[in-house]
Amino acid sequence: MFSSQLVWILSVLCGAEVTSGFVYDRSQTGRGGRNVGQDRLDGWVDQGGGVRARFCLCFEDSVGNLDQGALQLGCSFSNSPATQTEPPSFGSSLNKSVIVLQELEGPHNRSASQYSPTSGSCRNRCFELVELEPPNCRCDNLCKTYNSCCSDFDQLCLRTEGGYECSKDRCGETRNEHNACSCSEDCLARGDCCTNYRTLCKGDSSWLQDECADIKMAECPAGFVRPPLIILSVDGFRASYVKRGNTVIPNIEKLRTCGTHSPYMRPVYPTKTFPNLYSLATGLYPESHGIVGNSMYDPVFDATFTLRSREKLNHRWWGGQPIWITAQKQGVKAATFFWPVGIPLERRILTMLQWLHLPDGERPYVYAMHSEQPDTYGHKMGPMSTDLNNPLRLIDRVVGQLMDGLKQMKLHRCVNIILVGDHGRVRVHTHACTHTRGQIHRLSLMFPFEGMEEAQCERTEFLSNYMNVDDIILVPGAMGRIRSRYPNNLKCERAILCSLFQCKKSDQHFKPYLKQHLPKRLHYANNRRIEDIHLLVERKWHIARYGPCLLLKVPEGKRHCGFSGDHGYDNKITSMQTIFLGYGPAFKFKTKVPAFENIELYNIMCDLLGLKPAPNNGTHGSLNHLLRAPPYRPAMPEEVSRPLPSGLGLSGPEDLGCLCEDKNKVEDLNQRLRQAIDDSRNLPHGRPAVLFRTKYLILHHSDFISGYSEALTMPLWTSYTVSRQVEVSPLPESLSNCVRPDTRVPPSYSQSCTNYRADKQITHAFLYPPQLSSNGEKKYDAVVISNTVPMYPAFKKIWSYFQRSLVKRYATERNGLNVLVGPIFDYDYDGVRDSTEKIKDYSSGTIPVPTHYFVVLTSCLDFTQPADSCSGPLSSAAFVLPHRPSNDETCKNSEEESRWVENLMKMHTARVRDVEILTGLDLYRRTSRSYAEILSLKTYMHTYESEI
Repeated sequence: MFSSQLVWILSVLCGAEVTSGFVYDRSQTGRGGRNVGQDRLDGWVDQGGGVRARFCLCFEDSVGNLDQGALQLGCSFSNSPATQTEPPSFGSSLNKSVIVLQELEGPHNRSASQYSPTSGSCRNRCFELVELEPPNCRCDNLCKTYNSCCSDFDQLCLRTEGGYECSKDRCGETRNEHNACSCSEDCLARGDCCTNYRTLCKGDSSWLQDECADIKMAECPAGFVRPPLIILSVDGFRASYVKRGNTVIPNIEKLRTCGTHSPYMRPVYPTKTFPNLYSLATGLYPESHGIVGNSMYDPVFDATFTLRSREKLNHRWWGGQPIWITAQKQGVKAATFFWPVGIPLERRILTMLQWLHLPDGERPYVYAMHSEQPDTYGHKMGPMSTDLNNPLRLIDRVVGQLMDGLKQMKLHRCVNIILVGDHGRVRVHTHACTHTRGQIHRLSLMFPFEGMEEAQCERTEFLSNYMNVDDIILVPGAMGRIRSRYPNNLKCERAILCSLFQCKKSDQHFKPYLKQHLPKRLHYANNRRIEDIHLLVERKWHIARYGPCLLLKVPEGKRHCGFSGDHGYDNKITSMQTIFLGYGPAFKFKTKVPAFENIELYNIMCDLLGLKPAPNNGTHGSLNHLLRAPPYRPAMPEEVSRPLPSGLGLSGPEDLGCLCEDKNKVEDLNQRLRQAIDDSRNLPHGRPAVLFRTKYLILHHSDFISGYSEALTMPLWTSYTVSRQVEVSPLPESLSNCVRPDTRVPPSYSQSCTNYRADKQITHAFLYPPQLSSNGEKKYDAVVISNTVPMYPAFKKIWSYFQRSLVKRYATERNGLNVLVGPIFDYDYDGVRDSTEKIKDYSSGTIPVPTHYFVVLTSCLDFTQPADSCSGPLSSAAFVLPHRPSNDETCKNSEEESRWVENLMKMHTARVRDVEILTGLDLYRRTSRSYAEILSLKTYMHTYESEI
């Protein structure tokens, strides 16, 4: 059979012609359903029994040719990975460093000319759950996509006569097969009633009129082996729309009030439809599943994926395993409704209800439907327009029809429903050019592969004002992706960077980045489809090459925007946030939960269906607090490497070239390092566990504690706790340039002061700041070389300001603070900790230089309790700070640190889980909270944005 799973996600584009939605049953297809994928560390996935699997996707063989055979069903397996070709790099940062690409069945292209529209009829076949082979014409949900429908499909399957609701004069009508739905006496038995039949014709109350019900257990009709799951995605539904309340969205408001909801759900970056819908379906970041934008270029395929091309139907673009494929592979039928705009939403609802009426052997248990509204109107009207109320009422009415339809089938206390958006929307300036399709087409011919859209004049940054744009290809809009027209010309690449990375204007409305320098929280680097140069655009602004207003010579008075709202911006911006509502017997009653990222929903969907999730970027168990009785109980990972016993070495001050003036105190100071010290204050939440094989020591000090790595010759982590009354005191003159050896660490595993003095590009900095110590002896404890890390002098300005100013302020605000800091090595920017071997490969000097430094701040959520004795829930904030030789990321770097450092840190906010994956550590192992609650804490991210 022809594999149609990936096209289910494709028809979400505005005005697209793509249809989707098909049911797969493993027992019917007879497919093997093997699970294939890639392990980021060794390139292969362990399938058990010594069997390792390779990708079933297009990829290069050992001599650079595309392996088209991998597209066929017969994906080969081998016990010897050395004989196989390497999979493509599609990104990772998975919890287990694994990326899974779905198995594709059958040929990946099917010509519409193979089908004959007159070779059959859709009578009694509308939306059938089988797919006929050519030359037979089709009546399933995919026939529109492939132009393979029978000639009478529209007439018989897209009926609109009589409307989609009963009226009083239709109650008890004689059955009319031409009507969109029925109000006849036998419609309940036949499963084709209009959704308001029982309300209008039998006097029942509507679902909306009923009081909120606390559904403590699924109440399903006979024949249902599990509660079905319905996933409704709504395009461009900004989180703040829920504030319009009962007068505009009463049904959605009831779902929100009676079920489980979050103040918002964070989309993935970029905040575009295709990347986010596929992340919702797979639990993967775009860099991992490969759909990195609504348009993209693949240099290996030498092909471009766009919304308007049929290339998007090619399987080779789509990685990961969406929920419906996970269901199908585990014997659960799934049906999806991503249809073109021409198919009314009401028809999609009615067809889902008819599928629910099927016998158990034929009935799907997973349903997904996408509404392309209110996105279209949001673009045109802007997110704050009251005119948007009407499209929102339309969406809400359809939700009400679904709930009424479920109620009259006695499924409203059986089905679990997830209502989500894909992204939010920001209002953009309205005085701009309007371009006709012809003008846009001519511009796209002038600037190929740019994805030219309607550009704005007054709030658009034109790259021609910053650089020579003749040598670049730009994907423009709310984000900018740049590549050279001459990819093999390194001189050209350097020229692009040199012209862009200068702060040429004081009011510049975008920030240029090499993709490996983008904030780690975006997870937007490790994919060949992501261009090397990226522009983060300020909210409400756009980026373009030339000024199209100037090119087209549009008169000033006739310049007007074709749209007033847009999306695609940084996913932490408030206006980009969208909604999550969960309702049904599995979800908690009238419960509000903290915000979370949309990659976490895939695991919840699997839990609701009793499925084992495919490997994904989500953290399984982190959303357990949404469910009444979560079936999955996460377990704390086992520590892989325990610390070595530490002893007092024999090294002296001369061993490493480290000298301090007060030599007479050395033995007394070294003796202090031998003393047993209570760790509970500086490690209030337990010692971080190391989840990879390495050797390290625990080094105790009076004011801090470190996990010191022999291989890295620096700490893996350092932890210290400061009180609300902490004072920062300058070092005495005798310690201002003092760094002394740590006699607990053998010289062969220690850094060298001599090497620091020899390297003019790198200096040293302390992970624990000696200035926080309360007396001279404790300050001497802190100036040991085992407390140092290599830093660029420019970055040290950031680090020093954090230590002397921000730590004190945060501790004062939060009644004390535990601070965990350390280095990160991610040279290949895959979002996962580099191995020791890889670090050595990338290190040019004797001291390995980290790519980032992490900071994790923890206090009590209840600020009346001090940080080191918290008995309630915790509050945490994390940062992953890029370690770079310059501070060009901010144009204010020449000013006082107080004017820019904190904002820079907030730009690089992160989840604690991001820190764990980048370091191989596991945190919060000794708390009074459940592990599921700790996972929720680890996956929460402070956005430092205004509340919705």
